[in-house]
Amino acid sequence: MNSIKKFVTRILKDFFNEEDKKELIEILTTSMEEKVDDLVEQGQSREKAIEQAINEFGDTNDVLEAFPDHEKAKKSLVKKRQNQLIFASLAYLIVSGLSAYINFMWFFPETLWFIFVCIGLLFWPLVMLYNYLMARR
Repeated sequence: MNSIKKFVTRILKDFFNEEDKKELIEILTTSMEEKVDDLVEQGQSREKAIEQAINEFGDTNDVLEAFPDHEKAKKSLVKKRQNQLIFASLAYLIVSGLSAYINFMWFFPETLWFIFVCIGLLFWPLVMLYNYLMARR
């Protein structure tokens, strides 16, 4: 049943405070385990029963619809992801600009090593953009 708990934890990871989240994870995990036990009693294998219970469970939006504060939690998450994206973008620009300045003014201007820094660092704002877009969806 470890896979069920991992599934429920992953769905709720960005929502609710820690105390509410722990309680909700326990409730949903117990409910899904009971569903798996019922399916096993009906003759399905344990792996198939777990897979079916997870498929029938739904996604984060289905769970959050049961809670009146879910819109507030979602807006809070989107705002958090937006702030992370802004911070990552500004930090990328600062570090890239600083590495270009150091490259041209102090160390080997004929070698453009700062490009490697810029490309390597670009993944940070891209990941934050992905997280922001996923939270908005």
